[in-house]
Amino acid sequence: MSEVEPLSLDDQAVDHLLRLHSGTAGARERAEFQRWRRQSAAHEHAAREAEVLWQALGHTQAAAHHRRTAQRSWRLPAMAAVLCLALLLGLLAAPRTLVGLYADHSTAVGERRLVQLDDGSRVWLNSGSALSVDFSATRRDVRLYRGEALFEVAKDRQRPFVVSAGDGQVQALGTRFDVDLHGAQAQVTVSEGVVQVASGGAAPLRLGVGQRVSYRPGVAPGAVQALDPSSASAWQRGKLIFNQRPLGEVLAELERYLPERILLRDEALRRRKISGVFDLDDPQALLTTLERLQPVQITRLPWLILVRPAPRG
Repeated sequence: MSEVEPLSLDDQAVDHLLRLHSGTAGARERAEFQRWRRQSAAHEHAAREAEVLWQALGHTQAAAHHRRTAQRSWRLPAMAAVLCLALLLGLLAAPRTLVGLYADHSTAVGERRLVQLDDGSRVWLNSGSALSVDFSATRRDVRLYRGEALFEVAKDRQRPFVVSAGDGQVQALGTRFDVDLHGAQAQVTVSEGVVQVASGGAAPLRLGVGQRVSYRPGVAPGAVQALDPSSASAWQRGKLIFNQRPLGEVLAELERYLPERILLRDEALRRRKISGVFDLDDPQALLTTLERLQPVQITRLPWLILVRPAPRG
């Protein structure tokens, strides 16, 4: 069983700021944030970026309006911080939307699209995805900037078909495979034929039908996992299929189809196993079903969906 996907550094930085501005933070929370940001240069960069944006929010009319609304409606200092957090998450997401301006092909959040390439290959782009194509007389290169793409590659022995995603490359030795770039991690799944995955300077790894592997920058690909290829590419058919998947993974997958960010801080809930088949044309229905069948409470705010344990009793 796969592990719950960890929060990105941007999300972790925002999570720390939410605690610090909740109205209940003390010396312990401030010390924890300082220890967290000293872990690496990347941690410090994420912390500074979040702080700059948070401070800027205090001078916007939208932030002032949300603070007044929070005070009138909830009368909780923490809710004002959460509403500012929603604005902050929207700003943090803005640079990622710029990718679509220079990519050859891109999809908006909630959109899925089939792209026909010049060589006869076909690419299905999942929600919020972007890629560029560079074909020459000797190679067929594709760069996946973000999101997920399912490739059905036309045969051409004279021109290798290579997909670059993150810090690695995937070369088609067969016909049909999926590449999912989520933050710094890329995941490759094969549904037909064979592919070759290279990352972190290690020897290339071959994947066959029904196999999946993940890789991160600077390290070799992880252990090969077996899976049902039809379930893995269910998004192409407009479905999401989960079989005993941790709720943290389910929400991370659902988030790509929604304009809002989803925040779940409860670790017990993140590990809770979920099963079901859901329709991608109505992603909000998944949240409604979760709230009805699972011990969760869902709060919808501008640009943000909060998932918390349901109140007892």
